[in-house]
Amino acid sequence: MKRYEGMVYSQARKAFLTKEEAEDFTQDVFLKAYESLSQFRGEAQFSTWLFQIAKFHITKVNKKKSHIQADWTEDVATVPDNSKPSTVEVLDKEETHHILHSLICKLPKSYQLPIRLHYFENKPLKEIANDLNIKLGTIKSHISRGKELLRKWWSHEIEG
Repeated sequence: MKRYEGMVYSQARKAFLTKEEAEDFTQDVFLKAYESLSQFRGEAQFSTWLFQIAKFHITKVNKKKSHIQADWTEDVATVPDNSKPSTVEVLDKEETHHILHSLICKLPKSYQLPIRLHYFENKPLKEIANDLNIKLGTIKSHISRGKELLRKWWSHEIEG
């Protein structure tokens, strides 16, 4: 757990507003991984498998939160209060994160994981290549192509 805790926690910090939520989520992911350990086939690195569990559960939690936040956002918008700009900023940041996450999920699978590992886990390209057993040049190419698609989709999302 100590070896992979930082990886899971850093994902949780990006997905949740508070440190406590991120810590609770990190514990939940390790509990889910422990409960599912018999399903780990060793076809991928353990870190990749654990990352997928965390990703799945973040998506699941965000779907639940988005329904609650939609109602809450409407209520907040109708109440005049001087503290609302910071609340709106928090919601904007969360919405931006949600849009980016959904765009990354649309990428081909071969682009998704290298981008997540490099930009969200801060893993060096060589380490990603070793972990995924893919040539370094291929990893660089996948990240470059994935970023290009994200730029294109992002501009469409913002303009559209």
